[in-house]
Amino acid sequence: MVEYRVISGKDFLRAKPTGEIDLEESKKILASIASITKPPADYEILLDIRQANHGSEKETYFNAYEVLEFVREISRNRSAFRNKIAVVCREGKQLDNAEFMKLCATNRGFLVRVFTCYEEAVEWLTIKIEV
Repeated sequence: MVEYRVISGKDFLRAKPTGEIDLEESKKILASIASITKPPADYEILLDIRQANHGSEKETYFNAYEVLEFVREISRNRSAFRNKIAVVCREGKQLDNAEFMKLCATNRGFLVRVFTCYEEAVEWLTIKIEV
C-alpha cells in the first residue's frame, strides 16, 4: 500500500507584516514537517497550494525564487520522502508556478505531476510506480 502525506500551503507558509512570504520561516516549517516523516522514505507528498495565501487577505503567489527555494528544501530532506510529489493548485498564475515547481523538482530527481483536481492527485499518488 502506498502512503502519502498531505502538506497544505496554509500549514507551512508564513507571511511578513508586509504580506510577502516569509521565505526563511516557511522553509523552517517545511523542514520541520519533513523531520516528522522519519526515514526510510515511505511517504509520497501531496502539496495542496490552492489556499496558499500565507496569512494575507489577498491572493498571493510564489515568485520563481521562492518556488526554487521550496524545491531545494524538499530536496534537502529527500530521505524523508519517496519520489512522487502531487501539486494541487488553482488555474491561472498558481498553475503556472506549480508547473515551474514541477520542472525544478523533476530536475532534482522527483516524479512530479500538477493537478487542479484533488481526487485525481490522490489517485495518481496511490498508484504504485517504479522509479
